[in-house]
Amino acid sequence: MKNILLLILLFISVHLFGQTVHDGLTFSATEFNFPKTENWVSRIDTIEVTNTTDKKIFLLKQKYPREFEARFPAKAIEPGKTEIIEILYKPSEKGKFNMSVPVYHSASQTPVNITYKGEVLSFDEFADVACPSFSKPNLKPLDFELEITVIDSSTKKLLTNSFLEITKGEFYSQYQTDVNGTFKKKTDIGYYAVLAEHAGYKSRTTAKHINPKNRKITIALPPIEEQKIIAPKETLVPISIGIKKDSTPPLPIEKTNFSLADYKKNNIVFLIDKSSSMNKPDCMPLLQTAMIQLTNMARTEDRITIITYANEAKVVLTGTEGNQHEKIISVIRQLKCGGKTEGGKAIHIAYKIAEENFIKGGINQIIIATDGGFNGLSENEAELMNLVSTKSKKEIKLSVLAFGQNRYGKAMITRLAKQGEGFYEFIANENDAQIKLTDTIKLQSEIK
Repeated sequence: MKNILLLILLFISVHLFGQTVHDGLTFSATEFNFPKTENWVSRIDTIEVTNTTDKKIFLLKQKYPREFEARFPAKAIEPGKTEIIEILYKPSEKGKFNMSVPVYHSASQTPVNITYKGEVLSFDEFADVACPSFSKPNLKPLDFELEITVIDSSTKKLLTNSFLEITKGEFYSQYQTDVNGTFKKKTDIGYYAVLAEHAGYKSRTTAKHINPKNRKITIALPPIEEQKIIAPKETLVPISIGIKKDSTPPLPIEKTNFSLADYKKNNIVFLIDKSSSMNKPDCMPLLQTAMIQLTNMARTEDRITIITYANEAKVVLTGTEGNQHEKIISVIRQLKCGGKTEGGKAIHIAYKIAEENFIKGGINQIIIATDGGFNGLSENEAELMNLVSTKSKKEIKLSVLAFGQNRYGKAMITRLAKQGEGFYEFIANENDAQIKLTDTIKLQSEIK
């Protein structure tokens, strides 16, 4: 846990969905925001560029600052076609950055600026050799082996044929340990989350920054018998976020680093999946932590609404001033799971309340929090996407906080976030819950 806490954030840029249209070309993204990042290793970011005209358009190469490399399509973008721009940003020193590179094309005299913002807290010691380069296409990538071992937490016995799910950012793959209770795989530098499961044991997830010197992970699974002593299956265990029932910590005072001078007002409607599938340690407890962190930052001028959905939609808190921290946190702590997922019906209520509390000139958005399921639609998927797109044009964004290992509904909620011109964030662990939501809201509402 100590090592995990040192890794303040995953190295993932916060991509705020929202297309930019520029003289016949549509850019899928023009801004990449990175939170405070430990163990920085540069990576390639891609931008989809679509030609919406009836003529060919050429992207024009330019000489960029030494921190940037860019790769453009060799040929013209044909009418109605999409090509890819690849950009590699390689900061040379620690600290905050806010830099832009211009992209010129043959249909305009002015460029589209691609902006990179964030802060580097430290570099991985292998960052230089791990960093890709367009100018050195034959450069051999850094090659090392990730090694994961699964053991019994009591006896230290190796657990063979254990299920493993390895996640890096939003990419994941599934494997099994061998007869020695170990799994080995060629990999690259980065922050990985590993879920381990074995019959008769409680599953666990651990996270670690991996490089050639720090490449081994051992996961100790407790037998289910241990868990029965603490919480028998017949007993309904209330969700905990690590706070003793008989101790209520003092609420932090309103933070001055989220001042009205620097950040726009926020009208946030949380649309929370409280179905049975969210009743897992990596779902509802992490969501509660993230929401409490955001609440502690909220100001009088902000508005927070909480709507839950399972068998039915229920408004549990509506249009509350952000400085009423104790009232909002009390509602968050009382969230309980149960029922099936009926998200489509709830989204209309969320939009209605977002419109009632609309803040002109502020950030108005619905944030869906779910482990992936979003069914029970009152209309078909195309109509739902159209609704979300239409509302985004009226300055009500839609964003998604994703939790857990349920991947079945991921494709739909990702598209919803894109159509809603909001953000999509995956909350994998306690570190993410503590930081990701608050940092993303600050990035969204920052006064330029």
